[in-house]
Amino acid sequence: MPRPLPGVGKVLAVASGKGGVGKTTVTVNLALALAQSGARVGLFDADVYGPNIPLMLGVHRQQGTQAYVPIARADPKPYIEPVFRYGLRMMSFGLLVGEKDTVLSDPPLIGRMVSQTLRDVIWGALDYLMIDFPPGSGEPQHTLLQTVQIDGALLVTTPQDLSLLDAGRSLGMFHGASVPILGVVENMSYLACPHCGERVEVFHHSERSWAIQDQALEVLGHVPMDLAISRGIDAGHPLLQAQPTGPQVDAFRQIAGRIRAKLP
Repeated sequence: MPRPLPGVGKVLAVASGKGGVGKTTVTVNLALALAQSGARVGLFDADVYGPNIPLMLGVHRQQGTQAYVPIARADPKPYIEPVFRYGLRMMSFGLLVGEKDTVLSDPPLIGRMVSQTLRDVIWGALDYLMIDFPPGSGEPQHTLLQTVQIDGALLVTTPQDLSLLDAGRSLGMFHGASVPILGVVENMSYLACPHCGERVEVFHHSERSWAIQDQALEVLGHVPMDLAISRGIDAGHPLLQAQPTGPQVDAFRQIAGRIRAKLP
């Protein structure tokens, strides 16, 4: 039975049907946009095999920790201190393993480890906790949905038909767990020409609109492609922290405003 996290107002899952759509970039910048609006925000990186949130926030671990993550303890109180970065409270498996370490595949164990680690973090009082789900619909996604009360899900995709179809897998997963779908963020939606400012359609946009599995989904925003985003990732300095204005920044802030309206 899903249970709420003590002290956390709303839990938001950010998901995608496939990798390569910029889901983690969207998650980090939306978390910053929410924090800049005055909310207390936490970030949990649930991707065991490719935990990128620490790198995007400029946090590096060359060697793995010598500790271990317990599956069950006699004392249920949280004990893991989150990392504070740019006003966010963050925890990731990227802080438990080295950047070059390999994580062995054991789906049931991975699911339990991620769920327990989420509960073991001392989050404190938060308005929003954003969970960056791994791509797809396997583990630890299923265990998290079964054990943690999630108040809403956000699907990140790119404009093409193929990405829309892949997003349907995540949609079915959340429907099965009775998690409300807040809407879709269309990432890399277009390119704003750096010379003339004209909008350039890089990808072929789907003509099917955002109707997945016969459900019409609200598009919460269109995030354009921009070199500033990739530069910020490389520098560990996210867009909304490094650049106060621009169409990309405006898009993230507008989406954050819509999230707050749906999850007050």
